[in-house]
Amino acid sequence: MVAVTVFVDDAVLGRLPPVCVKDGIDTGDRLTFTQDIDVGGRTGLGVAWLLLLAGPLGWIGLLVIAATRRSAETLAVTLPYCEAAHVRMQRALRARRRASAVLCVAFVVAFLALLPRTTDFRLMAVGLAVVACGALVRVIVESVRLNRAMVHIGLDASRRWVTIWGVHPVFLAAIERERHFSHAAPLA
Repeated sequence: MVAVTVFVDDAVLGRLPPVCVKDGIDTGDRLTFTQDIDVGGRTGLGVAWLLLLAGPLGWIGLLVIAATRRSAETLAVTLPYCEAAHVRMQRALRARRRASAVLCVAFVVAFLALLPRTTDFRLMAVGLAVVACGALVRVIVESVRLNRAMVHIGLDASRRWVTIWGVHPVFLAAIERERHFSHAAPLA
């Protein structure tokens, strides 16, 4: 995986070379990626962990807090992204969602099939467990495909530079060319 570091203003405003970050082809298309940014090292839930001592109701409260808690800041970068790369990313995302839904439904129905204590329902539960295992494998495969189809972004501690991981080497070369020409001496 190739990584490139660019000035935060260039990434946020989309002032990057018109080369697809994933495929390395010329493109005029852009895609905005948004990511939560850790503010001041606050990654945990702080005092909310004391809810664990309150028993099951506290656990539910902790889950609700963790699920609804938002970071104070988000970073949105606009990157050149060709249509083919976007289609691959959307297909992998849809396939992973479908496989996740099948996994959840198969798991719940298999559990419910175990409630009646008959052989027929237990055989159905085993069959559904096999379906759930297949769906789990599919979720993993599609997660890997989605990870390959996306870029990952990070902000450095000075908050001036954005690192983009998973870029095509041609995009990296275009960034390097742009840097070289911007630092070259002006012609007289």
